[in-house]
Amino acid sequence: MNLADLGNISRRCIDEGFFAGAVLRVERASRGKIPGSLLLEEAWGDARLAGTDRVPMSTTTIFDLASLSKLFTATAILRLATTGELRLDSKAADLITPGRLAVGPHGFGDPQASRNFDAILDETVRERLAAGLGNADIASLLTHSSGIHYWYPFYTRRGEAFEAILADVLEAHPRRDEVVYSDLNFMILGRIVERVAGLDLPAAMDALVFSPLRLSRTSYRGPLGPAASGEFGNRIERGMVDALGLGFDGWRDESVPIRDGCNDGNGCYYFGGAAGHAGIFSDARDLCRLGRLYLEDGRLGDRDGKNWLSPDLVGEAMRDHGGNRGLGFQLGPNYPGGGAGHTGFTGTYLHLNAPTKLVIAILTNRLHVRNPRDVNPFRQELSRAVLSVFG
Repeated sequence: MNLADLGNISRRCIDEGFFAGAVLRVERASRGKIPGSLLLEEAWGDARLAGTDRVPMSTTTIFDLASLSKLFTATAILRLATTGELRLDSKAADLITPGRLAVGPHGFGDPQASRNFDAILDETVRERLAAGLGNADIASLLTHSSGIHYWYPFYTRRGEAFEAILADVLEAHPRRDEVVYSDLNFMILGRIVERVAGLDLPAAMDALVFSPLRLSRTSYRGPLGPAASGEFGNRIERGMVDALGLGFDGWRDESVPIRDGCNDGNGCYYFGGAAGHAGIFSDARDLCRLGRLYLEDGRLGDRDGKNWLSPDLVGEAMRDHGGNRGLGFQLGPNYPGGGAGHTGFTGTYLHLNAPTKLVIAILTNRLHVRNPRDVNPFRQELSRAVLSVFG
């Protein structure tokens, strides 16, 4: 296996219609006194391909990360745990329905925001939420072991409070005693980040993750530069809503590819582009910076050498807690060679391989094709090839 094979794999999958274009970036995290380095950065195919409208893919193209956003939310939670502003064994019900906000080392916390929240969350909803969430704690939300229902289109009830809808969902679908990959876990975690930080999610994430890691091309509510085009409307999610027998009349035009707003329906239509489970836009460089934080024991690289995240929490984050789930991380076949990472529905992927200290970012616009398909076989093949070349 050699460098040419990496391009051959990607171009073959483009020719076979798995996606319009792809970006691959590979970095080596620092090892002792040996600094980290960029090993490879390549782009193939098109960022946008719609009729005669064609934009080549670039290594700086920004992507809608979809569920890869969950790793950013997990990082914010782990930062708050590192500073003692929350504990992983804290009950979710206590944090999402508090009587007041704690003000931690960051100086976060706005008592007025707490009063406003209390004013709209009546005692009945509070009690129903507490009953539905039960003993689910922060760790169980991060590892998807809370048993909370996998998904619900909150935007079919726009105008209603998230907490009230969530209480209904928890009553209709009681928690199960098993691992259930659930967007709702991370919607709740996003709310908890806001509650503990006393800031809205974009501001909290900037303070806890984006700015400290110098992620200058990472944002909520739209890309900070030329972006890869996505799905033509929400064809797939619309089918999911129809299957539930629910209605929604705000779907995007299916003749135009999504470019500026996030693909995820709840993220776009209900949360206004910023949620704990989806909504972040980023590029391969910034994703690798996030990855290196974990492979370098929670340190901020060459900034000051300090641990932004507790090394113990970093170890726990990438350890299998059951069902191939870490603290926000996925493990298993998608991450060859004993790695961990996360995928995104739009075609995004981050693989952290601790044995080799490699960070592998593979970004594709898999929904920007006529018939979207599963790209996990491509991710696994390309990851194995990268490990063969650089491992």
